[in-house]
Amino acid sequence: MRKPVNELPRDTGGQKQLSRYRGSVLKTLYPLSGKAVLDLILEQESPRQFIQQLPHEDFFWLIKKVGVDDCLPLLALASEDQWQYVLDLEIWQRDRLHLEQVSRWIAKLAHADVKRLVKWFFGEGQAVAFYLLYKTVQVEIKPEDDDLFDLPDEFLTLDGVFYVRVMDETHKEAIENILRTMSHEDLDLYHAFLQGLSGVLPAELEEGMYRQRSIRLAEHGFLPFEEALAVYAPLRPEKLDYEGPEETAGYKLIHEETHELAPVSPLVHAMGQDLWTTVSSKITDDLFLDRIRLEFGGLCNQIFSADDVLDNELETLIKTCRKAAGYLNLALEKCCGSDIAAGERLVKNNSLVSIFRVGFGLALALKWEAEGWLKKSWFHGQGLDFSFWGREWGDTLAGLAGNNPRFYVGFRDGEEYRDFQNLSELDDCHSLLKRVRVLDTLMERLAALYPLNVGRIKDSQSPFHPLLFTFFARNLLKLPPGFSGISLGQAREFLGHLGVSDEKPPYPIADFEAVFVGDMMAYASDLDTAHMTNLKEALARLWQEFSESYQWVSLKNLDVKFQGFLWITS
Repeated sequence: MRKPVNELPRDTGGQKQLSRYRGSVLKTLYPLSGKAVLDLILEQESPRQFIQQLPHEDFFWLIKKVGVDDCLPLLALASEDQWQYVLDLEIWQRDRLHLEQVSRWIAKLAHADVKRLVKWFFGEGQAVAFYLLYKTVQVEIKPEDDDLFDLPDEFLTLDGVFYVRVMDETHKEAIENILRTMSHEDLDLYHAFLQGLSGVLPAELEEGMYRQRSIRLAEHGFLPFEEALAVYAPLRPEKLDYEGPEETAGYKLIHEETHELAPVSPLVHAMGQDLWTTVSSKITDDLFLDRIRLEFGGLCNQIFSADDVLDNELETLIKTCRKAAGYLNLALEKCCGSDIAAGERLVKNNSLVSIFRVGFGLALALKWEAEGWLKKSWFHGQGLDFSFWGREWGDTLAGLAGNNPRFYVGFRDGEEYRDFQNLSELDDCHSLLKRVRVLDTLMERLAALYPLNVGRIKDSQSPFHPLLFTFFARNLLKLPPGFSGISLGQAREFLGHLGVSDEKPPYPIADFEAVFVGDMMAYASDLDTAHMTNLKEALARLWQEFSESYQWVSLKNLDVKFQGFLWITS
């Protein structure tokens, strides 16, 4: 049920409280549906004042929350500067204007408040107007002495001199409405616009618009791609300032005007259950809180630019914010453990971009370690891909080896990969990498001793598990050692040795873990102590998976079709 409007937080008055009040309202709106958000805003005592006091980022987030198709009331309440910010983000594809998006958004603004749009066209929005009209209308001027001047019916004239045909059928009504309003507002300026279209140089116009857009967006953290990439330059933890004074020069905001610039939405949408969230949510000083909001919004926008994201939808914006928050949390956990006070000092004494670079650097170091090993690994040399290590292990390695290291989550929450969010995830991936490395070494040793048909592995797209466990089964059955498959009867005999029978399960397969681990480790006995420890752990985990698969399967139910750990020949 929608929250009644009288339960929304109220402005307590005063410039100092504006940011905190605005934040409390946006947090209240955050979990609601787009329609409920719109209704609550419109039911405020002064909705126009509330909307126009919002930082541009927060207004843009509200547009996305309400939905592009339903946002006309918000556009009607917004300021021209807020319009410009929306256009800067919506009508461009990299460094080129997208005509359909220009027409679409100008049509929305015309439906929202065409008179104010036209006044904006006559002023700061002149370049947008020239671009739109140059691309969408054809203008013919009637000669003074031509009484026989005749044009097709689709031409519109508002003064008997200038005849205009709108070529954009999709937005014809909106563009004609704009033209009528321009002529009513100021006929001379309307004439000047139509006459000026013949002198438009579209390439120069677009270049100038892009230059101005870049200047405007740079103030919000949307840097040019090459500059934005600096956010991914790794920074060592020791480069951060841990003990500087709380009023660190260059980082503490001292002007109250910055209240008006600090967006709330990016930080609200990035909240989780980690050290970064705890530190940022416990900030009580208004200036410090606004500094964090301002920096976090700028950080998210810089990441957006560096990732060259073309999709401005709400889900994409939220993912970018959570990416920023995740790497900030990685850095805080690395540098401060679980010490909240130390985390707050670190945030006070360093820019969020610097802290992000430390967090991302931790993931990047793991990626480099994985890539360094992959190039010289045995399985890679055999032409095998990541699937050789099974779904979870292989996909985890693939995530580490991508352009941006990412954490494999197996389609939890609707996605296969996401950015790292805490140290435990990095530690888990590092442990897995160490296990795979020693198993790769073991497979290399075994393949050097006994012939291995790599082509068969590629054709069957089988992971390494049947290789290892069939090899062990042949040894236990006193068959010639190697990777050849075993018959169904031999498989039953092997499992019988492990305690599997026709009696009621579960069977005590786990008891043979030490035998399996010991037999396999004997083939890599020359490894150093650390690698032997990793190998022992890896083999023990594999045996646990094997025993979980077979401890509930009786011998009479053993089926050749459903064997993930053994190669059974028919």
